Amino acid sequence: MSFQVFRIEHAPAALPIWEVILDDLGRPPVRRISKVLGVGQSTVYRWNQHGQAPRAACLALFWLTRWGRSLIDAQATNDAVLYAGYARSLQADLDAVRLRLAQVETQLIGGSHVQQS
Repeated sequence: MSFQVFRIEHAPAALPIWEVILDDLGRPPVRRISKVLGVGQSTVYRWNQHGQAPRAACLALFWLTRWGRSLIDAQATNDAVLYAGYARSLQADLDAVRLRLAQVETQLIGGSHVQQS
């Protein structure tokens, strides 16, 4: 069994609008937004003036909002539960194999199938 935890499909389908993202982040100064996103300050001023930014910019900042952090936390929790269950399952399988091996060894030794010199 293999798991692929991180997939492109985990990106949010819908995002809050630019203004709501900025509000949630405490309305950081334009210079900080431009530095984080790697764009010019005039670009951020233009986005602010129009009240919208490209999806890529919104997506990048989304992960810093309470909603993005919440999604990440939920996914991490779900991943941990999944892997813990998988580990318990593997341990149960290993325990069953060890028990069966011990039974076979007992039968071989008790049944005198082992030659002694």
